[in-house]
Amino acid sequence: MFEVEVKYRVPSHDRIKDNLKSLNAKFLEHTEETDIYFNSPVRDFAKTDEALRVRVYGDGTVVLTYKGPRIGSVGKTREELSVTVNDLDSLLEILRRLGFKEVARVVKRRDIYNYENFTIYMDTVEGLGSFVEVETMVNNKELINKATEEVLQLGDRMGLRRDWIERRTYLELVLEKQGVNKP
Repeated sequence: MFEVEVKYRVPSHDRIKDNLKSLNAKFLEHTEETDIYFNSPVRDFAKTDEALRVRVYGDGTVVLTYKGPRIGSVGKTREELSVTVNDLDSLLEILRRLGFKEVARVVKRRDIYNYENFTIYMDTVEGLGSFVEVETMVNNKELINKATEEVLQLGDRMGLRRDWIERRTYLELVLEKQGVNKP
């Protein structure tokens, strides 16, 4: 599967939430997430543009995700593989024993909406501010360009300006703020 996503840095969520209501987007849930990012002992993910993330949801669910290099030049489209695990401490210990190094944590509060085949995330990221992510999933690489244009068009309808697009990941933004190169 390929995650086709465009992220916007926004001054506020208020107007965007009003626009979502007028589109009849469905509010799904509020959650808090902590993302723990790791770098590989055998290759530098900063150079390969990959990511290995452990996400801990507010309800205690733990998901290990591999994200491949970005595809395209507008959004943050990537191949994504995930697995749910039931023991955070053991997972972290396995990664450490295999030589993976924790590089950063990203903590966010997230309101999630659904509109047609799109998921919209209204994120408040600790230390970074407010963002909106609009995404959809496709299972065929040939559909990425069409899906990217559809995501951008929905962003336009939501009142998201294209000059607000943020191509960097939350991890890159956190590390940049800390004055560290990405993993």
